Amino acid sequence: MEYKIAPTRERPRTAALGGFTRNRFVRFVAGRLAFTAVTAIFVAVVVFFAIRLIPGDPALLILGLDSTPEERDELRGVMGLDRPLILQFVDWAIRVLGGDLGYAYSQSRDVVDVVAPALANTLLLGGAASLLAIVIGLVMGNLATSRSRILRRTTDWFEAIFLSAPQYTVALILLICFAVLLPLFPAGGLSSRGSDGVGALAAHLALPAISLALAPGAQMARSLKTSISALQSTELLPALEARGLSPLRLAVHSHHNALPPMITVLGIQVGGMLGGALFVEQIFSIPGLGALIVQSVNLRDYQLVQGVALVIALIFVLVLLVADVVNALLDPRIRVGKV
Repeated sequence: MEYKIAPTRERPRTAALGGFTRNRFVRFVAGRLAFTAVTAIFVAVVVFFAIRLIPGDPALLILGLDSTPEERDELRGVMGLDRPLILQFVDWAIRVLGGDLGYAYSQSRDVVDVVAPALANTLLLGGAASLLAIVIGLVMGNLATSRSRILRRTTDWFEAIFLSAPQYTVALILLICFAVLLPLFPAGGLSSRGSDGVGALAAHLALPAISLALAPGAQMARSLKTSISALQSTELLPALEARGLSPLRLAVHSHHNALPPMITVLGIQVGGMLGGALFVEQIFSIPGLGALIVQSVNLRDYQLVQGVALVIALIFVLVLLVADVVNALLDPRIRVGKV
């Protein structure tokens, strides 16, 4: 006798829930993209008008004191500085939307050609510092929640030191100790990028990356410690342990719950790294965006300052966007606004 198995109701319900979850996720990502676009527009407006408030004549700084008034007037006309401010902004915004960041008169090149190599150096330094900060955050966060009181106290001391030490001070100390007194690392520059091998590149990046990574790493360690301590204070972990979960699976479970806040902290700290790069790149003579924006501000090269500042702002908002999306993938409650 043959029996016919009736179709269960679980499959269509699961499919419906899957579609509902996907729709929630798509709406979440669309909302974050819209917020990112609005933030980018706001930053572009602020950067354009803020640079105009800095005193100084761009034509005089670019041409020098030996230039004549006629030459300076001609350069202002070429740069479009003799036009109303609002028209200058409209022209610049239209060019930016078309992918043209303008012309850097102090460099006699397009802004894109000046920014591209500096952006590569800054991304290299920022990537190395971010990886190092993640390692520091995971190691210190776990040591801070260990059962050893000595380890917890020692980690808290290092965390306080890393958080309170300014990045430029750390950079100077590392430079003096490990490049001058003990010449273990190069004093600066990234001349070996792509030519002298990975080892030489890592040696050039070591000190500036450590300078940028200590404070963000300590901040992530604090976030991880807080999340794991909160989880340890509940009955969830003892219950899972009573069910026979191995210590490794317990650690994976606790870190899965602690990662979203840590990723959010990492996204925010990237902005701090970009700000710290202004000083660190100057100290270690790295030709990145930080060094470039200082140089362009000194010369009042408006097009170049606007281009560099806009690229830095876009990096920051894009990193926050990626952090939000990753958090939403890890924690479904974020997609529906429950966290």
